[in-house]
Amino acid sequence: MRDRVFTGSSVPGALAEAAMSLGLPETELRYVVLDPGSEGGRGLQPTPARVAVLLEEPRVEREEARPEVPTDARAGIRAIVRALAETARIDVWAEISEEEDDSKVVVHLKGPDHAFFFGREGRGDVLRATEHLLQRTFGADFLPRGLRVECDGFQERRDTALGDDARELAAAVRQDGAPRTTEPLNAYERRVVHMALDDEADVTTYSVGEGAARRVTVALAEAKPSPAPDPGDGDGA
Repeated sequence: MRDRVFTGSSVPGALAEAAMSLGLPETELRYVVLDPGSEGGRGLQPTPARVAVLLEEPRVEREEARPEVPTDARAGIRAIVRALAETARIDVWAEISEEEDDSKVVVHLKGPDHAFFFGREGRGDVLRATEHLLQRTFGADFLPRGLRVECDGFQERRDTALGDDARELAAAVRQDGAPRTTEPLNAYERRVVHMALDDEADVTTYSVGEGAARRVTVALAEAKPSPAPDPGDGDGA
């Protein structure tokens, strides 16, 4: 396993630089955002975005070199987390366990610097990117069990907070009838909001916006428009 760090004025710029340097399409890059960068302002200097691109031998060669057994996959997961920690200069490591019902293998990210995975805004963007990377690389090794990445109970706390926020918005909508819209959310977070209010018949939810600016609107049930289906939400809302 090898890794290289690339910088740019933004994350897309850093990925473009990585793709050009490595001679690979951007869609084939496996990467983790180390720093999304900032535009500066108010006396602060702008900072470049930094991404770590993880490179490995083609998967076919890895499979020929060793059998696909859970022990090898666990070693590979620890190696990726160790490489990420070294690149980001943080003290974290991976501990791997299985849920009691044997339905999932759980990667626990631990260490003094585990908050790195929560990201600057505390939304867990780095955690989700790491989970996506590990699932794409090693998910097949654990089938039929799933592979999940956890860090200090972050996902449960984030889901609870999103549900609480959704119910507060619904209460405000009932009070004056005016629709309310969340902050920008990713597809998973939008689904959490939709599900939190799914049983509340007097309000409805639907997604609005494009790309990273996509949000969820909470409105009185009779006020819902008819937006185009949103495959990214996984619920057509």
